[in-house]
Amino acid sequence: MSSESIAAGGRRGVDWRRAEFVLTLLAFLGFVTLPIRITTIYSGLPAHPLFVHVPVVLIPTTIVTAIVFVFKREWLSRYGIALAVVSIVAMSSIFLTMQAGAALRGALHLQGRAATLISEHSHAAHILAIVYVVFTATLIVTFAAQRISGGMPTGLAIVDELLSSKAIVTALRVVLVLLAIGAGYMCFRTGDLGAKAVWQGRLEAARGGGFGGPPSEGPGLFGPPSGG
Repeated sequence: MSSESIAAGGRRGVDWRRAEFVLTLLAFLGFVTLPIRITTIYSGLPAHPLFVHVPVVLIPTTIVTAIVFVFKREWLSRYGIALAVVSIVAMSSIFLTMQAGAALRGALHLQGRAATLISEHSHAAHILAIVYVVFTATLIVTFAAQRISGGMPTGLAIVDELLSSKAIVTALRVVLVLLAIGAGYMCFRTGDLGAKAVWQGRLEAARGGGFGGPPSEGPGLFGPPSGG
C-alpha cells in the first residue's frame, strides 16, 4: 500500500481516528449496569420478562452480523463502530436481565423441578455473559486491527505495532467467529432453560388435568410464591 493511499485513508477517517479508544471506554461504561437490580415495572410486574427481549434480539443480531463482517471485511471497516456500539448495549442488557432475573427468582421461592431449571438457567446466563463480554472485546480489537493494518493507525505506537500484523488480524477474525458461535449457543441454551422453567410444569399439568389444573411441581415462574 502506497504512502498516498495511507494518507488518503487517514484523511477519510480523521473524524474517527480514535474510535477504538472511544469504543473501549464505552465498553467499560457498559459495566455500570452490572450491579443495577430493577425488580419490577408497571404496577409491580416483574422486570425480567421485559428486559430479556433486549438480549434475545441483540445477541443473535450482533453475532450473525459479526460473522458476515469477517467475510465482508470492508463492511467491518465501514460499519464496525455501529456494530460495536450495539454489542456494548447488548452486553449491558445481559447484566440488567440477569439482575432482574435474580430478583424474580428470590421472590418466587420456587421448588422442585422448576427450581432446578431456574438454577441451570441462571448458570447458563452467567456463562453467556462471560462469553459475550469476551466477544465484544474481541470485536473491538478486531475492528481496530483491521483499521491499523489497512493504514489507519491509532497513533499509540504499542497498539499499532501489536495489531498491524496480517497474521494477528486473521487470528482475531477466527477467534471472533468462534466466540460468536459460542455466544449463539449459550444464548439458545439460556433461553431454552428459561422457557422450560416457565412452561414445563404447566404443560405437564395441562396434559394430566387440563389447563385449569395446578402445576405438577411447585408454582409456575410467574405464578404466586408457594404458601402465598
